[in-house]
Amino acid sequence: MLQKHFKTINSTQIYLKENLDKLLCQDSEIIISCSEQTDGVGRKGNSWDNYSNSLALSFTIKPTSIPSLTPIEIGLLTISFLKEKYKKSLFAKWPNDLLTAEGKKCGGILCQYYNESIVVVGLGLNLGKISSSAKGQYPHGLGSVDQSLELQEFDHEKISMEIYQFFLSHRLSPENIKKEFNLSCFHINKKVLLIEDEKEFIGIFKGLGENGEAIVEIDSIDTKFLSSSLRILN
Repeated sequence: MLQKHFKTINSTQIYLKENLDKLLCQDSEIIISCSEQTDGVGRKGNSWDNYSNSLALSFTIKPTSIPSLTPIEIGLLTISFLKEKYKKSLFAKWPNDLLTAEGKKCGGILCQYYNESIVVVGLGLNLGKISSSAKGQYPHGLGSVDQSLELQEFDHEKISMEIYQFFLSHRLSPENIKKEFNLSCFHINKKVLLIEDEKEFIGIFKGLGENGEAIVEIDSIDTKFLSSSLRILN
């Protein structure tokens, strides 16, 4: 296992992608962590905002046997880790966000497939206290895992490695991913808005399809969405 930790870096995800071939010559299990990330990358080219008391890391992992379930698995494993370490309950939002019990966004996952054996995963977490002056566009609000934590007191390098090791040792089968997602999903059986190819769809979120698709009941018909943005309406 290879870890490279930076005091400050523009993006752990970009660094890992740009240096992956060279790093793979040393190890197949690679984690890039930092104490501060200045230009994080989000899904569909969006940025990931940086706040104090946040955690940012990127790593390699083998995809699940159904590769498109991998982002959901990483989200569920993150929820399990934080429950075990900090006694905090978080929830999953399809396809790749983590929400607090109040429904506020506190984490995001980005998976990019390198080959059939490697996925490059980026994980951003608002782990500790977020200032009330923090700005950004968050339809569900901005939250943190534990608003009482001051992350400066913690070892970013150590926590990142603990998370990575937890992921590697607690992999889930596709069947368990779907089962755990239904238990952890914040918006199961709730009204949602999905945006796909600039078209909007409103329906009731019913769960996951075989490949991690969102199953949404629209006009009494179950419709599947694989790559969309989702907003919870109630």
